[in-house]
Amino acid sequence: MSQPCPIGVGANWQLSASVTGAANQNVTWSLSPSSASSGTIGSGTGIYIAPNTVPNPAMVTITATSVADTSASTSIQVTIVANDPIGSVSSYTQFPGPQSCPTSSFNYGSNFGGQGTCFQLHVSCPLVADFSAYLKVNNPSGAPTGTVLLGTGTGGSGLYDDQNAGGYTDGSNVVLSLLTNGYNTVQVSFGAPFDNGTTPRGWLTGPGGVRRLACRYATVADWVYKNPAVINPGDVSASNSAPMCATGNSGGSAAIAYAVYEYGLDTEFKMIEPTSGPVMTRLDLGCSPPGSSTFLNACTNSQQDMAYSTGGANGGDAAIIDEAYQAAGATTPTPCTDAINGTAAPAGLFLSDSILYQGAQTVTLPNLTIKQLFGDSDTSNAVPQGTFWNTYVPASLFQCLPGVAHDIPSFSSGATQIANDIEAACHQ
Repeated sequence: MSQPCPIGVGANWQLSASVTGAANQNVTWSLSPSSASSGTIGSGTGIYIAPNTVPNPAMVTITATSVADTSASTSIQVTIVANDPIGSVSSYTQFPGPQSCPTSSFNYGSNFGGQGTCFQLHVSCPLVADFSAYLKVNNPSGAPTGTVLLGTGTGGSGLYDDQNAGGYTDGSNVVLSLLTNGYNTVQVSFGAPFDNGTTPRGWLTGPGGVRRLACRYATVADWVYKNPAVINPGDVSASNSAPMCATGNSGGSAAIAYAVYEYGLDTEFKMIEPTSGPVMTRLDLGCSPPGSSTFLNACTNSQQDMAYSTGGANGGDAAIIDEAYQAAGATTPTPCTDAINGTAAPAGLFLSDSILYQGAQTVTLPNLTIKQLFGDSDTSNAVPQGTFWNTYVPASLFQCLPGVAHDIPSFSSGATQIANDIEAACHQ
């Protein structure tokens, strides 16, 4: 086993060990101290789930003991910390040329940087593969009012303003409105249209699990916050990108929620607007057999099934979750799909990987203004998942938009509402 890094409260690690010189490779896992304050570990699976609060002392020892020879064992020590450890941007590259972004990008004219300035970021996060993130940045004509991050759904592979590259029909109207009102706009993509499909796409590319992979978005957001002069070269006196705000639809809403809660970025964001979600509020309820878990849909005021969809050419929503547990390019394992079909995942895995990893804890984010948008024509489980979040995040307001479906920024009324909300709340 390699020496791991610190682990956030409630998070999990899948540990493994090999036994030298024995045909029987099975090991038994144990914790020291063995009390509940140390967390839990599957004695046969090696899945460690950290406690929900930082213990005293914060160091826990995990031991693997050979079944073939109980005198043979190895141990590691882990440190429980309040937030999941954020990663780093080891390097970044600005795309060359006078029009440095893909030609399919929306052009905002000379006042707002045309097709924008684009960057490739090399993102490193603990215990997951390094990954490339891409930014499309546009700047207002004068001194910036603030900076807004915009993200797309699923694994965030696409540009918010480009419906031909994983984005939205009216996403460009959101961006244009923000630019007109003085904001830097930073569209975050984990693939399209920059990589031509030649590399894995989406922050959910595993293995590592959903919660740990959310480090990729959190690391990008933290980098944007700490590099204001890169985001806007005309703002050389700024020490950070405050006020910084963000919006993202569906899977993009979940990435934001992980960033502000698990990764502690509530101190860097001024306002967030999750739209159609957060869809990963309770992964354990989403990855469960149909009809086994329901929750209120705030728009219809009725109970709705929480299970993710399966089937179809792409495997449904469950297949998106499965990708977080698979190596790049692999098709197995499929723990979410299996759980929906009745084969339970390892105990505690999906709850630990949920945004609300304790199940129903009250979340206090006093530094943030939070506004959720739902479409009242959205029939997916994004609305009950988002309603669950709203129930346990007292500061989160919500609004249901009539005649709007899941892709809220693809509707004129949705795009207008997103821009108006951010412009009203994202200021010092």
